[in-house]
Amino acid sequence: MTEPMASDAGPRSGRPWTVRVAAWSARHRWVAFGLWFVVTLGLFGGSLLNGGIRTLDVNQDPNEQRLESEQAYEVYNAGTTAPASERLVIVIAGAPGAAGGPAFKAGVETLVANLAGATATLDGTTRKTFESVVDPYLAPPVAELVAPDKSAVRIVGTVPGERDQVTQLVVPVPAIVDAARVTMPTAEIHVISATFINRDIVDLINGSLDSSLRLTIPITFLILLAAFGAIVAALVPLVLAVSALAAAFGLLGLYSQTIGAVSANASQLIILIGLAVAVDYSLFMVTRFRTERRRGRTVQQAIEVASSTAGRAVFFSGLAVMISLAGLATLGVSLFTSMAVGTIGVVLVSVLGSLTFLPATLAILGDRVNRGRPVTWLPRLVAAIPHPHIGRAGRTAHEAINRRAARPEGTGFWASLVAAVMARPIRMTVLSTAVLLALAAPILGLRVGLTDITGFPRSVDGVAGILLVNERWPQGTDLTLDVVVTNPSKPDVRAAIDRLEAEALTIPGLSGPAQEHASADGSSVLVSFTMAGNRNDEANRAIVNRVRTELRPSIFGTLAGQADVYVSGQAATALDITNIYVDGTPRIVAFVLGLSFLLMLIAFRSIVIPVKAILLNLLSTAAAFGGVPIFIFTILFGLSMDYHLFILTRIKEARDRGLDSRAAVAQGIAVTSGTITSAASIMVVVFAVFVTFKFVFIQELGLGLAVAVFIDATLIRSVLLPASMTLLGDWNWWLPRFLRWLPVITIESGTDDLDGPEVG
Repeated sequence: MTEPMASDAGPRSGRPWTVRVAAWSARHRWVAFGLWFVVTLGLFGGSLLNGGIRTLDVNQDPNEQRLESEQAYEVYNAGTTAPASERLVIVIAGAPGAAGGPAFKAGVETLVANLAGATATLDGTTRKTFESVVDPYLAPPVAELVAPDKSAVRIVGTVPGERDQVTQLVVPVPAIVDAARVTMPTAEIHVISATFINRDIVDLINGSLDSSLRLTIPITFLILLAAFGAIVAALVPLVLAVSALAAAFGLLGLYSQTIGAVSANASQLIILIGLAVAVDYSLFMVTRFRTERRRGRTVQQAIEVASSTAGRAVFFSGLAVMISLAGLATLGVSLFTSMAVGTIGVVLVSVLGSLTFLPATLAILGDRVNRGRPVTWLPRLVAAIPHPHIGRAGRTAHEAINRRAARPEGTGFWASLVAAVMARPIRMTVLSTAVLLALAAPILGLRVGLTDITGFPRSVDGVAGILLVNERWPQGTDLTLDVVVTNPSKPDVRAAIDRLEAEALTIPGLSGPAQEHASADGSSVLVSFTMAGNRNDEANRAIVNRVRTELRPSIFGTLAGQADVYVSGQAATALDITNIYVDGTPRIVAFVLGLSFLLMLIAFRSIVIPVKAILLNLLSTAAAFGGVPIFIFTILFGLSMDYHLFILTRIKEARDRGLDSRAAVAQGIAVTSGTITSAASIMVVVFAVFVTFKFVFIQELGLGLAVAVFIDATLIRSVLLPASMTLLGDWNWWLPRFLRWLPVITIESGTDDLDGPEVG
């Protein structure tokens, strides 16, 4: 039965704001409870009414920086005003020589005719789908529409108009292609279209999100049930998580419609991070509430203690995660900025929900949060099972749950492990650090490259078509180094171009003959050389750098003011884009580490605590991924800091009560170990589910996060943290004299002014 609120539950002056917010929410529980759903579901509904989440075109480069490789083509195409259109390619493949067979050729010609005659409704008017359709058998050999081994052909069509117009015009294409697949059953047929690829990837992502939630939510519920031992308590975190996800989707949708389109992966990341974080924060709060109720506090007092301890830990942990994710925005790339907006949004909503929705819900439920305990329903379930072995196993499980419920806080396996570690601090510090450094060693061989559309699964028809083209038209003939030179008609510039064509061909990896293409207005010329390998090869990057830093100044250096020279091509583009991330890495790392340091300096009034926390989290991050691309770094570092701050606040709470450093460390880690284990289990499960996705980027992220959390909750928090804090002793809390002006933030245990008479 719900216990009545304490009569002295009004606001107390000088209490932390987290307590004041939670106390207000608890006193006005139904108002706060209702407002939470009005706001979260309102954001989601408002986003849907405004058009939902507008995603970036996966076929386009989202980088806004002005890169030399892009400037080259802007200069070359200056003055041309070609009408908007989309190139659509249909690739038809069979066995070697199949394209020369009469049946294959007849099928292709029928497909060409059907495409050429296709019509669609555009804004109420019937229009032809294609402006032109090129028959591969009638095109000149230089067009290379027939594969070298005559195993495949490409039909090239041009659809006029902007993207929204193209979307309407290509409606009949899938049916036409499906009909061709029926008449050519032995051929492999795929459509390569930016519109279709974008649509298919968005549909695949949305389908993956639905399947991931159907899997992760039940598993998360089972872990919470094991952690709480009560059905109602296990459901509360899930309600917060789902409502926080809805609000985050709403915020992302409104952002995409008003500020700019977002990454197609942003929605996946909201679920990946949001579900784990929201459930974890709820776990911390509900666990502390139940602990305080067992100590005899009223519902209101238990809520206030939970908000002044676990609630403040949630607040600082959330800030740490948001700071880390905000580092992505410093790159100035819309792709990563949108991911940061989505993930920061779900963390922010989860923190706010922990301080408003959870207190209101706990005030409504009171001790009913413990309903659905196995102690009440498991015996009846076991008694209904006729099999003796199953019944015996059920009784054993029931007894284990009862023993766990009766066990004092801060005892058990993890407490024993921490005690053993603290008894051998030097040995454990050295051993755990050595293991982490060994796991992190691959970072020394880290190479940064640029993925392309083929990083998406083959189940996307357009991706399968691109891979088929790469297979039947071998790479090497389409990888080029392009040099754009302005004012080619000037004699000195012309002589320099001739010298460039001669000297460039002496560089290993470039082959000719060089191809010259004059711009439409004759103001520039594009000189193209064939490159071997792929665009991420170190050798090709070295060629680009050599042409830019050696050939260009030596050949065109004396022509300043007469000609501009730009080096481009696929390898140059890959180099320029990866340099954005490489050059931005120090800035992001400085941003994340600097603000994280300041946050912990203020929270713990110690120089040693933040420095050590940052070092441990860097070790955890590097060990988990063995090499840390900057996006992975920001997420892993933030989540690693999450658990670290939760443990440190409990240690500081014990120290604020007067315990010495060693005792505070032992108690703080011991009493949080069970909660951390449950929270980490949920995160590992959620992240591991994303390894099953068909997107390489999400698979790598899910695996990296799952491994990171596992390492973080075991080796780091249970071994290296207690061992290193034992070695440092009181030095953990050292603060230079010149920083003594920092505010004193006490993590309250609730043993002082909340110890009034129980009302119930």
